[in-house]
Amino acid sequence: MFSVNQKAVQIVREKIIPNAEMLQCEVHQLKNGATVIDMGLFARGGYMAGKLFVEATIGDMGHVDFGRFTLGEIDLPSIDVYIDLPQTATLSSQFSGWDLSTGYEKGTLMPIGSGPARAIYKNDLGSIDWTYQDIHHETVFAAQTTDMPNEAMAEDVAKKCGLKPENVYILAATTGSLAGSIQVCSRSVEASMFCMLQKGFPLEAVISGMGICPIAPPTRDELSAMDRVNTALMYGCTVRYLVDCEDNEIEAFLKVAPFNISPRFGEHFIDLFEEGDRNFVEVDASIHTVAYYEITNFKTGKTFRAGELREDMLARSFF
Repeated sequence: MFSVNQKAVQIVREKIIPNAEMLQCEVHQLKNGATVIDMGLFARGGYMAGKLFVEATIGDMGHVDFGRFTLGEIDLPSIDVYIDLPQTATLSSQFSGWDLSTGYEKGTLMPIGSGPARAIYKNDLGSIDWTYQDIHHETVFAAQTTDMPNEAMAEDVAKKCGLKPENVYILAATTGSLAGSIQVCSRSVEASMFCMLQKGFPLEAVISGMGICPIAPPTRDELSAMDRVNTALMYGCTVRYLVDCEDNEIEAFLKVAPFNISPRFGEHFIDLFEEGDRNFVEVDASIHTVAYYEITNFKTGKTFRAGELREDMLARSFF
């Protein structure tokens, strides 16, 4: 059985740490031996840091590249991901399911945890509901945060994964940094796979998935950044899947999947976020999807499409 953590650790050790200066990242050794790589927290980070952040969080299970997103007058770089076995790469690894809420007050911007460590700990939505279980002596954890990960965070990850702190690697970036924006906007397949899980689509029928999402313009304002990256997914993201199932299963899913199905379609993410006290658990569940779906059925050769991109919503959030 392959290990998403083994592949992620290789990326960290061989591509990120030796090239930290060129990537505009900073490597920190914590007192308990854990390693923290600042990829856009206090360090500048950049495009290549963001790309490697994504590759590590999906356990190197796909191809990650930059493209171009155009919609009306909007012309931006995009982050494009191509993933086979997207169930494992996203639900077991990349998905933001690790609870980091301890010590944070209601209404504050809580850090968000994700990455291959989830495939070992296996204790949240997504990782529990997919069959993959990773076993490895080292792990990679990702923190979307405004605070430098400390010994307590590293020890918590180590304990939950049954490892020593010195075998924990933590990647960190703010949402508004360039690397942070890239890693959140790369969650096209992740968000849509979670929607499939929530809506009852047969996950075992999914062969491969790819996603294209505009990279939201970076900003130091974390609340604005949170609005921008989620607006990118809700109103600007397209996913394409190859599946093997019955046509009626695809049709049933597309009747409930894209964001334009939601009664909250046309509303701004920032308003929905504030309504939920800036807590993703409390935010309207219909946001956990993407703008546009295209699904090809290998069994019948038919392609089905649903959803809507909204230039006006992107423009208001981004500019």
